[in-house]
Order: sequence, then C-alpha cells, then structure tokens
Amino acid sequence: MNTKNLFSIAHDHFHGLMLAQMIKRGSTTSDVMPVTLEGKAKYTVRFFEQELENHFYLEEHVLQPEVKGISPEIDAIFAKLVKEHNNIRKLAKDLKIEEDLEDKLDLFGRMLEEHITTEEKILFPKIQEVLSEHDLQQLAERLNKKGYENIFRY
Repeated sequence: MNTKNLFSIAHDHFHGLMLAQMIKRGSTTSDVMPVTLEGKAKYTVRFFEQELENHFYLEEHVLQPEVKGISPEIDAIFAKLVKEHNNIRKLAKDLKIEEDLEDKLDLFGRMLEEHITTEEKILFPKIQEVLSEHDLQQLAERLNKKGYENIFRY
C-alpha cells in the first residue's frame, strides 16, 4: 500500500477545490455552476449540505478520534481545522440570506481552498510522518470499518 496516498481523500477534496475555484470572485463560468450569484449560492449550500457536511463529520468523529493524542502538533492542527469547519458551516447558513453574495461566495471559496490545502499538505503528511507503515495500515482499516471508505480509493 502506498502510504503517500493513504490519507489523500482526493475525491472529496477535488470536488471541494473545484467548488472553491468556481465561486471565488473573478472565476470563470462552468457548465456545472450556475452563472448568477443567487444560483451559485444555492449550488454552494446544496453542495455543502450533501457533500461537505458529511466530510466534516467523518473528519471530526471518525478520523480525529483515531489520531488524537499521537502528536501535540496533530492535535493543534485538528483544533484549527474544526474551527474552520465551524466557520464554513456558519458561512453556508449565511449564503441562504441573499445579500452580499459575491463577498460571501468569495470568502467561502477562499476558506474552503485553504482548509483543504491544510489537510492535504500539512495534516495528512504529518500523520504519515508520525505513524509507522503498520500503524497507518491499521488506521486505514479502522477508518474504513467506521465509514471512511474514501481512504482506500485514491
């Protein structure tokens, strides 16, 4: 098993990054994304409710408990990520109020992009650095049993 890809929850992150790029100020149009601000806001809220909220739940209630306490640095990164989850959740609710949508969408896109980058480039490599190959394999198996199937797909 390639541990470099073990924590690359690439499917979820890829779609999150695509959304972030499509809603930030100055983004180009897409066949998938509505062109009006109201349409983009509704699309973003639906994407959040159908995809991101579950992803956040799995990170907070499945992955985090599995790695809690293995490193003070990992615990600190997770504390930051959970705060970001809460900020993104709040912003998703704010997108239902149709005022300042351009600013809210831009902020949502930037926050989501930064959040995913932190996971991919800081958290997951740190977990891989701290745990042995054997421990990583066991962690992946436990996560898979708890519903984090994406762990093995990419």
